[in-house]
Amino acid sequence: MKVEKHAFEVGTYFVTAAVSQEAINVKLDVKQINNLRTGVKLATELEASNSDLRRFLTIQGYTYDEKGAIIKLEKILNVNILGNIYFELRCYEISVDYYINHWDVTEDDLTSQLYQDDIKGIDALEVELGKYIEDFSVLKPEWYCDNLL
Repeated sequence: MKVEKHAFEVGTYFVTAAVSQEAINVKLDVKQINNLRTGVKLATELEASNSDLRRFLTIQGYTYDEKGAIIKLEKILNVNILGNIYFELRCYEISVDYYINHWDVTEDDLTSQLYQDDIKGIDALEVELGKYIEDFSVLKPEWYCDNLL
């Protein structure tokens, strides 16, 4: 935790106060990057547009074969493809009824969805993520949140 001291005037007195500032991650950490490079989907829940919906952000890595077909990433780090990993980003909202009733979800069931693919490299992914979240530390493997897709 970062602590800063600030002086401010109250009436005719000056007061010094320690103000806590939590560190905000605007970069993916090594664990998150390695998860993405080994095919683990990262997700977080965001604030929904209304109380009848839930909103999620997910990111996942993939690569292409020599014929241009999409290939899922292996569960081991492969140095041969590190420079050829692409990412997809999905931000969607879904009715809370799907959670209450334990219904299966398809893309047709989403209330709203933003989808972007072919994001090449971690730096480009971080730029896109910055449009949705301020602190990248909220991104966890999807099984830690209620992401249904």
